[in-house]
Amino acid sequence: MDGSGGESLEGEDYGARRRVGSVRGRLVLLSVSLLVPALLSMGLLLATADRESRGQLYQQLVTTARALSGAVDRQAAVGISVAETLATDQALLNGDWADFHARAQRVAQKRPGWIVVSDLDGQQILNTLKPYGEPLPRSPRANELTNALLAGRSKISDLRQGKVSGKPVITVATPIMVKGETYILSYVVEAQSFTSVFRQQRVPDNWVATLLDNNRRVIARSRLNEKFTGALASKDMEDNLRHSTEGVNKSQSLEGVPTMVAYTRSPQTGWTLVVAIPRRDLTSTVNRSVALGGGIFLVLLGLGIAVSLVYSRRINDDMRQLVLDAQAIGRRESLPPANPASLEEIAAVHAALRSASRELKAREERQGVMINELNHRVKNTLATVQALARQTFAKVPNLEDGGAPLEVFTDRLIALSAAHDLLTRSGWREADMGALVAASVGAHVERVDRAGPEIALAPHTAVGLSMVFHELATNSAKYGALSAPGGRVEITWRLDPVTDVLAFTWRDVGGPPVKPPAQPGFGTRLIEGSIRREQKGQARFDFRPDGLVFEASLPLPEQARWSNAF
Repeated sequence: MDGSGGESLEGEDYGARRRVGSVRGRLVLLSVSLLVPALLSMGLLLATADRESRGQLYQQLVTTARALSGAVDRQAAVGISVAETLATDQALLNGDWADFHARAQRVAQKRPGWIVVSDLDGQQILNTLKPYGEPLPRSPRANELTNALLAGRSKISDLRQGKVSGKPVITVATPIMVKGETYILSYVVEAQSFTSVFRQQRVPDNWVATLLDNNRRVIARSRLNEKFTGALASKDMEDNLRHSTEGVNKSQSLEGVPTMVAYTRSPQTGWTLVVAIPRRDLTSTVNRSVALGGGIFLVLLGLGIAVSLVYSRRINDDMRQLVLDAQAIGRRESLPPANPASLEEIAAVHAALRSASRELKAREERQGVMINELNHRVKNTLATVQALARQTFAKVPNLEDGGAPLEVFTDRLIALSAAHDLLTRSGWREADMGALVAASVGAHVERVDRAGPEIALAPHTAVGLSMVFHELATNSAKYGALSAPGGRVEITWRLDPVTDVLAFTWRDVGGPPVKPPAQPGFGTRLIEGSIRREQKGQARFDFRPDGLVFEASLPLPEQARWSNAF
C-alpha cells in the first residue's frame, strides 16, 4: 500500500533481491560461472605446471650433476694417462732417478700437478716439488690403495694431505717395475684444481656444486672451497648416499641452509658429485611460472567481468526503457517508438507493450461508453424510483424525525446520484475525499469548511460515505448549525500512513443549543449502520450543547498499485 511501513519493508526486500537478481549481477555471475571451469582447469594446470617445473628443475639438477661428474672423470682420466705415460719412461725403467727427475719436472711444468715416485712402504724416492737428492718424507697409503697397486691397477686416491706441499691433494698412482723391484709412480694434484670443472660448466651462482670422495669428505666446492675442503658431508647427505647412488632429495648444506640436492656417484672413481639449490630459490623459481599463469588467468577473469558489465549496462538501459514504457501505460500515455539498436528480445517486448497500450486505450474507450450508458440507465432508474416514491408516499404522514417522507427519500436518492456522478467521471476507479464531501452536502457546500489531505476512496467506500455526509448535512440543516443563519460546519479528515485508517470529524459551529435525542432516529441508525457494518469502522455521536460532534474511523480497502524500484 502506498505510504505504508509494509511497503517500505517490501521495498527493501525487493532491493536486496534486485541486487542479487539484476541483469548486471546475473551476467557477472554467468561470466564467473563460465570461468569457474576455466578456474578449476587453470588450478589443475598450475598444479601440473608446478609439478612439471619442479620435475624439470630436478632433472636439470641431475643433468648438471652428471655433467660435472663426467668432467671430473675426464680430468681424473687425464691424470691416469699422465701417470701411465710416465711409467713407460726409459730412464725410470733403467733406474736413472736423476734423469727421470729432470724429465718429470719438464712434464710437470706444463700441468697443474707434480710427480712423485715412492716405494711400497710409502717412502718417497723423488718429488718434482723438491730438487733431486733432498730428503723426502714417507707417505703411508690406505690398504685398499696398496692392494689395488699390487694387483697392477692404476688407482685414484681419496682426499689426502700432501706431505711436501702441505695442502689437500688427490693422487693418481700406478705400479712400476724398476730393476725387478716394485715402485709407485704418482701424479699428484691439489684438490682445489677440481674447482676449474665448476667454472667450465658454468654452475649458476645460487647453486652449490660439491665433489665428495669415498669417505664423504669434500674434495672441492664451487663456493667457500677453502673453508669446507676436507669437511664431512652433512648428515642428510650421508643418509641419501647410503640409500642410492643417484637421486634428488632434501638436504641441508654445510652452511646450514635447507637445500634440494641432486647427486650422482661415479663408477670410475667412486666420488660423488652433489649439486644443491636453496629451497627458497627453488620455490621462487617454480612460483614465478605459477604466478605468471595465475596472473594471466586473473587478467582474463577481470576482462570477462568488464565485458559483461559493458554489455549488461546496455541491457539495463533497455530494461529501464521497458519499465518507463510500462509506467507510461499505467498513466495511459502513448509509447515512443522502439530503439532500433535494442536487443531482439527486448524489442519484441516493447512491441508487445505498444500493442497492449493500444488495446487498453480501445478498451477504456469502450468502457467509458458502457459506463456512461450505465450511468444514464441508473439515473433513469432512480427517476423511476422517485416517481414510484412520490405515488407511494403521497398519503403517508411525516417521518418521526421530521420532514416529508417523499422529500427525505428524494434527497437521499440525489445524494446517491451525486456519488455515482463523481465515480463515473473517474471511470469507477476512485473518488477524492474532498470532492465527495462537496457533492454529498449539496446546497450547503458554501457553509461547510473542509480540511484534509487528498485521499482516493474506493467506489464502495465513496458510495457509503456519501450517504453518511448527506444524513449529517440534513440533520444539521434541521436541528444544527446549518439551521441558523450564521452557523457553519467543519469537516476534517486524516489518513494514518501506518494502519491506512481514515478518520474524520464533523463539527457543528454557531448553531442553536443541542440536546441529545430521546432515542436515535432513522438517519442516526443509517449513519451508524453504514460506518460499522458496511465499512467495518467505528462511529461516535457527541451531542454537545454548542453543537454536534461526530467522529468516525474506518479502514480503507487495499488498492493494488503497481510500482517499480528499478
